[in-house]
Amino acid sequence: MGGARSRGVRTVAGVMLAGLLAAACADGDVRPQAAATGAPPRTGELTWGTCPEPSEAEAQVWGAAEHRPAYARHAARLRCGTLTVPADWTAPQGRRLELAVALLPSTGDGPAEPLALNPGGPGVSGRLMPIGIASGGARALLDRYDLVGLDVRGTGRSGPATCPAAESLDAGPQPAAPTHRTARAYWNRLARAHATCAEADPARLASLTTTNAAHDLDALRRALRAPRLHYYGVSWGTSLGATYRTLFPTHSGRTLLESVVSPDPDLRGLLDGVTRAREQRFEHFTAWLAARSDRYGLGTTADEVRTRLLALRERLTTRPLRTSDGTYGRVETDQYLDAEPADRAGAGAALSALARGRAPAGDGDGKPRAAAPPLVAPFAGTALLCSQVTHAASFTEQWSAYGERRAAYPVLGATRPMFPGSGEVPGTSTCAGLPAPERPPVEPGRADGPLLLVAHRDEVITPLPWARAMRARTGGSLLVVGDGEHGGMAGGGCAGRVVGFFAGAEGAAVEGGVCEP
Repeated sequence: MGGARSRGVRTVAGVMLAGLLAAACADGDVRPQAAATGAPPRTGELTWGTCPEPSEAEAQVWGAAEHRPAYARHAARLRCGTLTVPADWTAPQGRRLELAVALLPSTGDGPAEPLALNPGGPGVSGRLMPIGIASGGARALLDRYDLVGLDVRGTGRSGPATCPAAESLDAGPQPAAPTHRTARAYWNRLARAHATCAEADPARLASLTTTNAAHDLDALRRALRAPRLHYYGVSWGTSLGATYRTLFPTHSGRTLLESVVSPDPDLRGLLDGVTRAREQRFEHFTAWLAARSDRYGLGTTADEVRTRLLALRERLTTRPLRTSDGTYGRVETDQYLDAEPADRAGAGAALSALARGRAPAGDGDGKPRAAAPPLVAPFAGTALLCSQVTHAASFTEQWSAYGERRAAYPVLGATRPMFPGSGEVPGTSTCAGLPAPERPPVEPGRADGPLLLVAHRDEVITPLPWARAMRARTGGSLLVVGDGEHGGMAGGGCAGRVVGFFAGAEGAAVEGGVCEP
């Protein structure tokens, strides 16, 4: 579940890398001196030091590519440190971890409170997210807040947890729909890889939970000597934020949760919800194409377009179109049918060409371009997610649910759901082979501080109904952004709503309704 994204700060999983800005955290007078050597830091202690040089990926993701001058200016003011916390908050005297923290001081004249940021993933490095936020449309947050980034335990520079056997596992070419045998074989391979890594350090794996990460946030609040912690989380970061508010209701400040994950931890229900949203998005796509029949020639009504597109997919499944530019079969057709609203024109043109027996033209054909997600710790992200979900450990359950999705959602139910808990092979789960969490996830509840839930109307990774379900548990206000993005409010046309909410503005103009970016 990707994280903060915008026209300037895109979801980390969607950012392509380039080279730039080697010294993003250059030393300056505003940065505290490195801690003296000697006794190891105590639990809960925040030790400031010199900012490590960021990688190219970190620089590009958090603003160097699109906001170069602002990125350099904010990077020079960044303060970096480590926070020492227990590996297991139920045994605070035991093993300890060091978490990487970065703070971008407020530029306002008055006293500033901390606003913690999390980009989601789970598993995305969020330490430099303050630079990304301050370089984009929500830069006015610096007028009254210290922006705080944290690499959640197991990610980034906070002792990244890895599982090479699982991370290098190749699912191989995917057919239109896997068989029980191929899905089971992949599940078994992934389960063996996870079991090997779990056995190597079971306590380490058991520590990678959302509940522990929420306790880390409160340790950060105490280390900053703040009576309350304000929070802005995206995607999985909404689970972290909801958990924090529930566990520490009196210390929770203003909280904005964008692209909200469902409060129901059942993995089957999560994958069903994502697939349902994708099916609905396809129906909207057919109506869009029908309204433009003169351009695309795929039908004059939504039903006519739907019938023609499904017939086209069936034809290309049995007789793929082979051209000098590539082969177009079931997998490629499904990608076009699953187009995001922003990609409808390209996908429509591609489907129109295929219907005439021609290959789609150029890179603007609406087909998604694969990109390796930078800044993500895959195994830590898997562990954090799987600590939050139930009904994830049985292949039989996942395969049965997959069969029901195929029947209920005939257009896209056979494809892999767009949610991190889904395995590379449809009908499997990324949680295969991981031990069940020792304690159930925290049920979201209510807290003292103001809460704004933000959903994007047409997105499918965290569908709008999930935000409504979370609101029923937590209260607060709901704002719907009229696009299909996953995250991105802080850098798009609705960034003013973010600033307004954290500035303390009340009422429907800020804390509810609809925003058209």
